Amino acid sequence: MKKLLVGLVVVSLVLSVFVGFNSISFAQKKYKEAPMLAELVKAGKLPPVEERLPKNPFVVGPGVLVTKKDLPDWKVGKYGGTLRILHFMGEWDADVFCALREPLLSAPGIGTAGVRGNIVDKFDVSKDNKVFTFHLREGLKWSDGEPVTTEDISFTYEDVLLNEKLTPIFPARFRVGNSPNGEPMKLEVLDKYTFRITFPKPYGGFLRILTIEGWSVYSDLLKPAHYLKQFHIKYTPMEKLKPLLEKEGLKDEWWQLFNQKDFSNWELTQRASIGFPVLTPWRLVKAERGVYEYERNPYYFKVDTQGNQLPYIDKIISTEVQDAEMANIKAISGEVDFFYQPASLAKIGVYKQNEQKGGYRTVLLDNHGGRALDFNYTYNDPVWRKIVEDVRFRKAIDLAINRKEVVDSIYLGFVTPIEKVEMPHEYDVARANELLDKIGLSKRDSEGIRLRPDGKPFVIIMEIGKFGPEFTQISELIVDYLKAVGIKVILKAIDTSLWSQRNSANELQATLFITDWNSDNRLTSYFAGVCAPEWDRWMTTGGKAGIEPPAWVKEAYELDKKRWETVPNSDEYKKLWAKGVAWHKKYLPNFVIVDITGQPVLVSARLGNIPSSGFAIGANFSAEQFFYEK
Repeated sequence: MKKLLVGLVVVSLVLSVFVGFNSISFAQKKYKEAPMLAELVKAGKLPPVEERLPKNPFVVGPGVLVTKKDLPDWKVGKYGGTLRILHFMGEWDADVFCALREPLLSAPGIGTAGVRGNIVDKFDVSKDNKVFTFHLREGLKWSDGEPVTTEDISFTYEDVLLNEKLTPIFPARFRVGNSPNGEPMKLEVLDKYTFRITFPKPYGGFLRILTIEGWSVYSDLLKPAHYLKQFHIKYTPMEKLKPLLEKEGLKDEWWQLFNQKDFSNWELTQRASIGFPVLTPWRLVKAERGVYEYERNPYYFKVDTQGNQLPYIDKIISTEVQDAEMANIKAISGEVDFFYQPASLAKIGVYKQNEQKGGYRTVLLDNHGGRALDFNYTYNDPVWRKIVEDVRFRKAIDLAINRKEVVDSIYLGFVTPIEKVEMPHEYDVARANELLDKIGLSKRDSEGIRLRPDGKPFVIIMEIGKFGPEFTQISELIVDYLKAVGIKVILKAIDTSLWSQRNSANELQATLFITDWNSDNRLTSYFAGVCAPEWDRWMTTGGKAGIEPPAWVKEAYELDKKRWETVPNSDEYKKLWAKGVAWHKKYLPNFVIVDITGQPVLVSARLGNIPSSGFAIGANFSAEQFFYEK
């Protein structure tokens, strides 16, 4: 069994049992393939499976894509069938993206424990966490049969990321510390399959960037050079580009043409992406009248423990629906084989009642995003800012929120308590009122509303985006909770795009938003993007814009900086994480109402390798191992 030691031994990031499956040799075995591909090979339309797979394919077995804890009964699957899913009219197809998502590195579920190669075969990290050496899978091929080599890496880096027309701002994730102010990476190609990325300062968190952060995808650093060069001015003269530019009405803007022809993993659900070379388990082949059809990629690089090339399922059919209600009707009537979004806890009774009729089963997994009440510390009201910056005020608000009622009434009790930041919480209205009295908010008007130091009634405008019904339900309860301590809240639901605009413009006073499931910034400076846009702007611009934050907030950014320097899950990382937890508990920068909540997933009763626990989106990411048992 090969073991991959990342960094110093003390870092303890050793890929042991997980590497085992990807070290199984099939030299003495014959690979197997789906019948539909075998027919193409027989007809001479496709090379044999041994020629389509890399020298060292990625081996999927128990605990590889999903932990053994969450999928204890993993099985070698059967070939065939079509996975029917839904997407909303005019919107990005999240479920298909999840099924197609392939990062450069991977780990079971949606974390970084047991990180290993994915597109990359293996990697190592220098002791100072500055130098990362990666080895692509020898013989890996794009979906059109062309080889994947470091030429694709160098093309992406030199001709896309470093081209100011195509990439006006060099991405933060490829800068030290995932910071827009960090020093950028340098690329060195060592041979046809080996490349090295170097940073001037420690950046152990780069492993996380390539594995999961922001739902990482391979196309961030790896694009099909053989295909895209035909649209790049460096490789194709303008006289050859002219007809294409004229056809698109782009004049001399070759970079706009390039962007139209380049599809990241996030864009592979677009009709225009048909024919674009990919490394995903399925690829889009047809899109008509709201029905999108994806077929298996004959060059997909993963096999199971018996040498069967994945995926097991032949096709994905994604059908457009108008709204969530229509989606739910189709799901319970048995027209869907995998239904994650917008499955709702409020409908779990209906889902269970219709299981036999619809030919599905309801699996209760976890939602990866929590919900938090956020106050804007940089809102344009000096009296407000002075109040909310008092940690005693924030403690009072925390005590006033009845989280148990939220959990029981909205989430039907399906919330996982975790001892990190959010749990346990106290609920004590009397103590909250006492604290508010002590900090100078004891005077009230005739309606019982507390008066601010300037004599005005304490009124908060709380604007929430239309992210789903639970946001409104939680917010309505918060209105009641704060009223009980003498604070009036005016609730407004606004369009999500308007919400984003107002948040960025520092115009929101208070809101309810998603808490990140496990970001490296989650416990500390992550809050500032919503809770203090101007503080965050000051920090990310190096003081050139925004408002300088106080020392306690700068401490959060410093903790993040140190955490990004270290390798995820190392002893040093865990110590820094613990400091972040302590910081959050001490300063209460925002108020997490619920964290890990239940998420119903409706799956065909015939589908195998469906996790029984864990995050629902983690199940979505493992679709290449789904199969129909009968």
